[in-house]
Amino acid sequence: MRSQKSPPRQLRKLKPSEACDQVEELRPSVCSACGSPLSGSDARPHRHQAIELPPIEPVVIEYRLHQLSCPSCGHQTRASLPAGVSPSGYGERLSAIVSLLSGPYRQSYRQVCGLMEDLFGVSLSRGAVGRLRAEMSEALSAPVAAAKDYVQSQPVMHSDETSFPQGNRDGGNPNRTKGWMWVLVTPLVSFFEVVLSRSQQTAKDLIGEAYSGIVVSDRYSAYSWIEVARWQVCWAHLKRDFTAMAERTGVSNETGKALLRRQRRLFRWWHRVRDGTLTREQFVARVAYLRQGVKTIL
Repeated sequence: MRSQKSPPRQLRKLKPSEACDQVEELRPSVCSACGSPLSGSDARPHRHQAIELPPIEPVVIEYRLHQLSCPSCGHQTRASLPAGVSPSGYGERLSAIVSLLSGPYRQSYRQVCGLMEDLFGVSLSRGAVGRLRAEMSEALSAPVAAAKDYVQSQPVMHSDETSFPQGNRDGGNPNRTKGWMWVLVTPLVSFFEVVLSRSQQTAKDLIGEAYSGIVVSDRYSAYSWIEVARWQVCWAHLKRDFTAMAERTGVSNETGKALLRRQRRLFRWWHRVRDGTLTREQFVARVAYLRQGVKTIL
């Protein structure tokens, strides 16, 4: 049986003493060996820090909207909520926590309600959670659109998709169609979108039919509309295919092993580009030679 190395132990970093909320100096009063009294201070005492969360109490602000009658015409006018105060009755931080639990942490409506009650003492209905999520989606629509525009303007993007459970709590999926999480990845920005489709049209809408850069993806048919010169098949998938060929017998075995050798060589060169021991121009020249070798093998 192959032994697996344990991951290295991670020690918690101590905060600087001056950044602590409270520092307590603990000195022994007697010797633990003979019982003699002790006095003085240790120049380098052992430091132990205990982290605790403060009691969390929700802040409730009541706005009293007075309605007054006009002495001239008798019309009644009611005061309006201050700017930034949501008519839903929930503040920005609370909405952000609900969205964080619902999105990155993928908690269900029921779980979000339970966590908000247990952690913050805030009672929410599942309908309220749905409304807060919809409000947050609308509030983030502009930066999300900007992120999509950015990735579509980059010379290279990676695209992938995976199944993503979708219900109909917000009424947007009455047929309970299977959802798909699509992602477009660039060095600085990654764009995610849940769509009720894995079709080619969805890929066109996300990537952009007019996109002129290079798309890196698997060989899923939704990407087949992209010109071959602009479609880079993911090397992880290619390596998997080459390995499968090498595990066969006969000509397939020889071909797969030859392709794997060239794959390893390609990435050795690329790692040298990354660490600065090979220029990009030298890399491009070598790749041209390697590409010809791959074509000869095939």
